[in-house]
Amino acid sequence: MGLKTIGALAVCSTALLTISSGTDAAPSPATAAYTAIVQGYYNAQWKAHPTSATSTGVHDYDTGLDDVSAGSVATEIARLKDTVAKLRAIDGTKLSATDRDDRDVLLGTIDGQLLQEETLQTWRHDPGNYVGLLTYAIYGLIERDFAALDTRMKDVIARENAMPAMLAQAKKNLADMPPVFVDVALENLDGGISFLSTDAPAAFKDVKDAGLQKQLADSTKVAVAAAKDFKTWLTAQKPNAHGSFVLGHDNLQRLLKSDLVDVPVEKVLAAGEAQFAKDHAAYLEAEKLIDPKNPSKALSEVEADHPDAAHLIATARDGLTNLQTFIGQHQIVDLPSQVLPTVAETPAFARAVIFGQLDPPGALETHATKAYYYITPPDPKSSKEKQAGLLAYWNRPMLQNLTVHEALPGHFTQYLFQHANPGWPLARKLTGSYTTTEGWAHYSEQMMLEQGLSNGDPRYHLTQLQDALLRDCRLIASIKMHTGVMTLQQATEMMQKQCFQPSAVALGEAKRGTNDPGYYSYTLGKLEILKLRADAQKKEGNAFNITKFHDAFMNAGLVPVSIIRREMGVEGSAL
Repeated sequence: MGLKTIGALAVCSTALLTISSGTDAAPSPATAAYTAIVQGYYNAQWKAHPTSATSTGVHDYDTGLDDVSAGSVATEIARLKDTVAKLRAIDGTKLSATDRDDRDVLLGTIDGQLLQEETLQTWRHDPGNYVGLLTYAIYGLIERDFAALDTRMKDVIARENAMPAMLAQAKKNLADMPPVFVDVALENLDGGISFLSTDAPAAFKDVKDAGLQKQLADSTKVAVAAAKDFKTWLTAQKPNAHGSFVLGHDNLQRLLKSDLVDVPVEKVLAAGEAQFAKDHAAYLEAEKLIDPKNPSKALSEVEADHPDAAHLIATARDGLTNLQTFIGQHQIVDLPSQVLPTVAETPAFARAVIFGQLDPPGALETHATKAYYYITPPDPKSSKEKQAGLLAYWNRPMLQNLTVHEALPGHFTQYLFQHANPGWPLARKLTGSYTTTEGWAHYSEQMMLEQGLSNGDPRYHLTQLQDALLRDCRLIASIKMHTGVMTLQQATEMMQKQCFQPSAVALGEAKRGTNDPGYYSYTLGKLEILKLRADAQKKEGNAFNITKFHDAFMNAGLVPVSIIRREMGVEGSAL
């Protein structure tokens, strides 16, 4: 679950996109130089990473697949360092305040890229990079109708035909793989093979061109055969996979800094543990309010209240409307538009990669501009037990909490504000701070209940706290695993026993933390926002207005919270 990519619509979707200065006056030499550097950086990124370009809404490279060779990585590292040097050479005093802030954000983003490619070299150690590319290179061409179906079909054929070379290069690159990375890659590869074999061809079943259908059938065979061969190879490597996934303290600190979080790792951990203790105590109290005699059964009682499969989408749609009304009545935030995302069952071809998620258009997408809120229903072909389990998860309180996170006032609201600010510079349009993006959505879950949603019903508080505990444990697991003081098994046990996650979920969440250490960002971002709100309230006193605070936060875009704090003029520490 979570936000795929969000952003405002740009005037043009070509790779040679020009940036409007918002004025007819000629820009200063420093501004012109800065603008050219930013433009050059993104043009090079799109060319080097066609899959990412497609999801952003840049369609000049839809037939291409990323070059994953060591030579290409070396070229990119050199290019990134050159961009850093050029950005730092610009006299910041000659830039606007917004451009100075955006430059800081972009420098952090690039340092995060260099951390991954040059220092950690995940392209050498994580086979999941290539498995993800295998799936999303095709998924990105199918999920939105930005071009005619037969055009996108040709793009899929081109990318599928390039997959054997990409996976052959992956074999040359990979060494010293951590066992858990191999396990996760193999798990995801099974889904990827199924997706390529069945779901992708089904997306083009309405194309009548027999020649194209033959080409797709052939390219599908080529791609699937390459994926199966890669699976065989990866399975054979597993006994000798002895690499470590641990980043180490300094690299973890650098990862935080890349999102402009200038806080010691130890302080982040302490804040996360304090939040966990608070949420854990509140969870136990909510259990008692729901079932005083049998508190441990409270969650199962909540899970019993769910819509049936036939009414799941309608229930989510009604909940979305109710949230929109509540936001207006309680003046939570001034929504720029009353448009709602289309609530729909996750398309069959996407159910391998989406459970419940907002799917908005890319930041520069100008054609397929509708936003979707997807919910994956139970598979009628699966066992009754499995169907019942998924419906239990889709209990009404949990469904509401997810809708708050994914839609209102969470990720869809972020999209609405970006859409309402088409004049943002390119760098701000394409910024997606992990802590701001997920921190706001997670903050919204807690804030909405604080503002009166559900009238204090402990059932809704329990499910909100269950999700909060999961995010708290993500932060703790990430930092402790990547500083070597917690094992994967210990993280799994913590997820299950202290954060009340089912065993299968607990293991998956702990594994995720090994190659997505940044998933600390949910709780960290929420805490940063809560601290910013408290500092703003202290500064403004009786003049503080939560609506204006939320409006100002959202109108800043998805830059790091520290930048939003700066632009709000609120002094104080992040935590």
